[in-house]
Amino acid sequence: MTNKRNKRIKRETYHSEEQTEIMHFVWILVIIILLVIGIYFFTRVFVTKDLFNSKEDTKTITPGTINYSNAIIGTMLNKSEEEYYVLLVDNSLPNAVYYTGLANNYSRNENALKIYYVDLSNELNKKYIGANNITDNLDNFKVNTNTLIKVKKGKITNYYTNEKDLETVLKYVEESTDAEN
Repeated sequence: MTNKRNKRIKRETYHSEEQTEIMHFVWILVIIILLVIGIYFFTRVFVTKDLFNSKEDTKTITPGTINYSNAIIGTMLNKSEEEYYVLLVDNSLPNAVYYTGLANNYSRNENALKIYYVDLSNELNKKYIGANNITDNLDNFKVNTNTLIKVKKGKITNYYTNEKDLETVLKYVEESTDAEN
C-alpha cells in the first residue's frame, strides 16, 4: 500500500515545435512588458520624483504667445505695412515706460500708424548700440538713445531722438464729438 502512494503517475505532454516557439515568444513578451513597466515606475519614483507628488498635478501650463508688435533692429525694415513707426527704447531704463506710454496713447488716434517696439537691452540688438548712425543699411546702423524711426516702403524717412520731438510726433489728438455739426 505504501508503494502505491509513493508512486507518482507522470503524464507526458507532447508539444509541437510551433507550440514551443509560441510559448517562448509569449514568455519573452511578458518579460519585456514587465521590464518596460518597471523602468517607467523607476523613473517616476527616482528620476522625476513625481509619482507620489500631488503638487505636480496643480501646475498650470501657460501656452506661449507671439507678440508681433515687438521687433529686433535687424528686421525692423521688413514689416508688412507700407508706412509705420519703430520705437527703439532701452527697457532696462526707468524712462522706458514714459516712451511706451506715449506710443500707446498715439495708437489710440484714429489714423495712427502702426508702432513696432524694439528693446535696446535685448541681446540681439547689442551689436546696433553705438554712436548714432541711422541709415537704411542695417549693417552700419547704430543708435545710442531712445529713438523713434518712421519707415516708409522699407526705407527710413525720418527719425527723432529728442524727447520734445517724440512728444510732438506721438501726440494723442482727442476726437471731436460734436453731435451738432
